[in-house]
Amino acid sequence: MKIGMRTVKTAIAVSLTIFIAQIIKLKSPFFAGIAAIIAMQSSVAGSFKAGKSRMLGTVLGAALGLVCSLISPTNPIIIGIGVIIIIHLCNVLEWKKSATIAAIVFLSITYNQEPGNRLNYSLYRTLDTFVGIIIATLVNFFILPPNFKDKVHFSCNNILAESLNLVESLIWKNKNINIEELEHIKNNLKTLEDYYGTLREEVELNICKGEDCKHLKNTYDSFKDIYDNLSILSGIDFDPIINRTNTQLLEKMYDKKVPHSHRNAMIEMDIVFNYHLKIILEEMEYLIEILNF
Repeated sequence: MKIGMRTVKTAIAVSLTIFIAQIIKLKSPFFAGIAAIIAMQSSVAGSFKAGKSRMLGTVLGAALGLVCSLISPTNPIIIGIGVIIIIHLCNVLEWKKSATIAAIVFLSITYNQEPGNRLNYSLYRTLDTFVGIIIATLVNFFILPPNFKDKVHFSCNNILAESLNLVESLIWKNKNINIEELEHIKNNLKTLEDYYGTLREEVELNICKGEDCKHLKNTYDSFKDIYDNLSILSGIDFDPIINRTNTQLLEKMYDKKVPHSHRNAMIEMDIVFNYHLKIILEEMEYLIEILNF
């Protein structure tokens, strides 16, 4: 396995964090390094979210840790009550991802054995975290940032190509759509949904332009319609008669003649088949146009 770019950027972020922490004489570069590791995510938006979560947890843990250490430092009962309060507050404030780090910071402060420096210690923990988060986010943003716009378009092109091949095999080769082929499209749809979700977060944070994401929601919905209707057609096992509308769409899309059915009269199943085929073809026609496929 090759070393991924996220791994390399994590190492760069940690090294820079430790280096800067030493220059500005932070008390605990160790905590700054941990913050940098946590803040380095697979997307810039992910770094912002992880950084925000860690920062909120650090501030909460430091504040409550300071209060509890002034009441009775290292007291197991006080520490247990403090942990309950922290986790409950994180749940109430919907900071669930901040709960773990808040509890860790709380514990580190309540067990600090230097009574005269508890306030400073709490402030240093917050500053350490802040430095690590900023550096990791900047590294993720400026050093080969993940391009989710390209990932979305690449995923879209793959799903569209698969869908076109399935329809071609169904119409011209009389080959039924099997479960494995549908499952593959379903998995690719899940990947596309994840990519789209990340891209949308980056648009909301103004990391990339809104125009890049504008048509992608409709794109995902179109692929979902194609998948749903292909699933229905996979359960129809007979030689259908393709109606005129679908014949025109197919011949325009594939640039070849649609084979004639051995039957002359349409039955109810033909109507059902053509209804779902029409939805698939119209959605694929729309996607071919907007994706410049």
